[in-house]
Amino acid sequence: MPSKNLFLLLTLLILAPILTACGQTNAAPQPTQAVAVTQAPTLVINTPTPLPPTPTPDPNASPTPENLAPDFTAVNLQTGKPIALSDYRGRIVLLNFWGSWCPPCRMEMPAFQEVYEAYDGKVVIIGVGVNDSEANLLGFVKEKGITYPIIWDRTSEVARKYRIRSLPTTYKIDQQGLMTGVAMGALTKEQLVAAIETMLGEERK
Repeated sequence: MPSKNLFLLLTLLILAPILTACGQTNAAPQPTQAVAVTQAPTLVINTPTPLPPTPTPDPNASPTPENLAPDFTAVNLQTGKPIALSDYRGRIVLLNFWGSWCPPCRMEMPAFQEVYEAYDGKVVIIGVGVNDSEANLLGFVKEKGITYPIIWDRTSEVARKYRIRSLPTTYKIDQQGLMTGVAMGALTKEQLVAAIETMLGEERK
């Protein structure tokens, strides 16, 4: 039979980890580390050459060749007919650069459609498909029931004119064709309505 000393030694060896663990429960709780909340990065357009930064329009500037929205002509994918930005002079235009592969773009498009229907005739929305295929653009707009004009910027010519660096980007163009604002990132219906009402209010003055 083992001696008493050996028995006591074995007992202490067994109890030591248990006693130590129990002692840890009396320690002060460690503070919870704060977790930073970050937004998803903006999707960047893959262009063969770097583009200059998107300019911030001056809403107080007088219309000049420098601050007028660059004109362009392209085919409306829904109708197959050419349209030009200058065709809509006298109306508010929201020029939305997007891609069917871009989640924020897909998220905001139903709001654009609702605004387009609500301001029928007063506000024109033109969707400019960038870095995408014609089939993908048409497939998405048909799936979502988008009825405002969609053009395919196949060579990124329009995107370059507007110095687009990320999607979605939306330009606000007033009735005189002046760029009065630009937003990079997805917009809500409330934001769109607020911008439009401000422009219509200025027109009523």
